[in-house]
This record gives sequence, C-alpha cells and structure tokens, in this order.
Amino acid sequence: MYLWAREKGGYSSKKARQTAEQMTHESVHSIAIIRHGAIGDLVVMRPLIVELRETFPNAKLTLSLVDHYQYGAPVDMVDKVHIVYKKINGKKTSFLERIKQMKSLGEHDIIIDLADDALSMWTMLFNKAKLKMGFPYREYRKLFLDIVLERSDFVLETENMLHFASVFGARGKHPLQYAFPAYERETDKPYICYFTSASTQHKCWPKGHFIELVRKMSKQFPKMTHILMDGVKPDEKVDDMLEALSDCQNVVKQELLGLEEVYGFLGQATMVIANDTGVRNMAVAVNTPTVGIFFATGAFRYWPRDGMHEAVFTLNATIPEVEIVFEQSVKHIEKLMLIK
Repeated sequence: MYLWAREKGGYSSKKARQTAEQMTHESVHSIAIIRHGAIGDLVVMRPLIVELRETFPNAKLTLSLVDHYQYGAPVDMVDKVHIVYKKINGKKTSFLERIKQMKSLGEHDIIIDLADDALSMWTMLFNKAKLKMGFPYREYRKLFLDIVLERSDFVLETENMLHFASVFGARGKHPLQYAFPAYERETDKPYICYFTSASTQHKCWPKGHFIELVRKMSKQFPKMTHILMDGVKPDEKVDDMLEALSDCQNVVKQELLGLEEVYGFLGQATMVIANDTGVRNMAVAVNTPTVGIFFATGAFRYWPRDGMHEAVFTLNATIPEVEIVFEQSVKHIEKLMLIK
C-alpha cells in the first residue's frame, strides 16, 4: 500500500512507509476515528467515512467520541461507537477511570485523530495501531504520529478531513457525499429557514439585525414563507423576534425539531440563512443552499465553493451590516432560481 503523504502538505515517517508496504487496502480490517465536537463538527466528517468505506472494503470502522458531544454523531455509518465519559451520573470521572475508557478503544490497523485535543492525544498513546494519523496544531504532538497532515484555515474543513483518505490513494467525490437521502425541494409552498443562534454568543449576528433582515426578505419574497427556527437553549428561542415581526404575515416560527425531523425539514427548504453553526452545516449536508454569516470565525473553512452556498463577511472580519447580508441573500436565491 502506497502512502501519498511524502512531500508537501503531508508527512509520513520512513517506518510508516515501510509498514504500509506490508499492507494492502484489502488487508486493513479495523480503523478508528477520534472526533470530539458539536453536531456541526460531526456532520462534516461524513464524507470521510464514505471514502474510508470504499477505500478499505474489509475494514470495520469505530468512532470514538466524548460523552457530552454525541448528538448528531454519524453512528449510522460506523460499526462500533467508543465513548470516553468525563462525567458519569453527574460525577466527574477520575483520570484513572478515563485511562481505562481510553484503553478500551483497542488495537486497530489505522487510528485517525480528527480532534487534536489532550483527550485524543492520550487515547492515541494508550492504544496500538500500525498507522497513527492526525493534523496536530502543536509541534510536539507530531512525535506521536506516523502520518501528519497539514490543516489550512483556507480549505473547506470537510476537504481537510478527506485528505486522510487521499493519503491512501482515494480520489474523493465531488459534489461531496454525506450519505443522506435526496430530499425534494418544496416547490408548492417554498420556505426560507433562519437560524439565529450559534454554539457561543460571540458567533451570533445581532438579533436586531436578524429581525431587520427577515422583514426585508419577507417583503422581497412575499410568496415564500420565512421560518424562524427555535433552538434548544432558552436564549435560542425566537418568540420575541416573532412578536417584533407580527406585521409580516408570511413569517412564522418552527418549534424545536428532533434530529431525524430537522434533516428533512432543512432538506426541503429553498434556502437556509444562519450564523456559523451546526444547523448550517446540516443544511449543507442535505444539499440545501445556504447563506452563512461570518465575523467571529474563519469563513473559508466552512464555505463550500460549489455555487450552492454563499458566505457573507467583510474584509476585516467585522459584523456585516444588514444591507450587505440582504443583498447577498437576494442575489444568491435569484441566481439559483435562474439555474433551476
């Protein structure tokens, strides 16, 4: 088996290349993937799992998670799930307990670390593998890996992850394959979804800006329904926004949906407008056009450049004005209508 990480953008040790030469794609029987993150971080790894399945047809896949980040994990795509618990019954686990949990991941042919945090580093150290891979930010962590890939903030995060399959010769698929059903866009009663929250408050575009945007969009596209989506937390509820927009008859609220329901709901939408958030990543995964609003995080890592998605940001990463987001949204939806 040939390793393509040799010169620029990736590195494989001499030992790793020698080990790989004794392996074939068919002889790889177990791969573990470590990923710690919220739903948006978990959704974007799905295309990698698709590629690993095809590149290593005989491999069983294990997904290693942390207890408080399980919601939305692609458990439907793997053979086994491994979890490290930081708390059990509300009580913090000891380091010795965590070591035992980390060791339970077991030995694999390949371990891929997509988390690059302290917990994933210890998990890598406590388990054997013929090849250990990762994209560490800290130089010293490269010492624990056989294959190291560079990670760019200017490359789509999903593409960064696909590089782990490219190391073994996988071509990758475009458009990206997330292994979700093909939802049909609602054409009789088209709707635009707005999700105003994010994982942290500093990523949230001001609520007043969103209210003004929805008002302008509802007037620009009066035949469409404009749906404000409720979030999980109390501060993610949209009742106050709905009240402020009570004069707009085509603006409604969508109560919180379950995980299975929300994918279908987003998949049938005409467009999703949101902050840098997991909901937008979910919309991308079900092939729904999106407009992302960026100012606190890098736009390029979460902006698929396939024509289906738009990112709104300023040159100096300041909070975009309402008019800018409105103009970009209108242009994007009109362009997609023309394509259709």
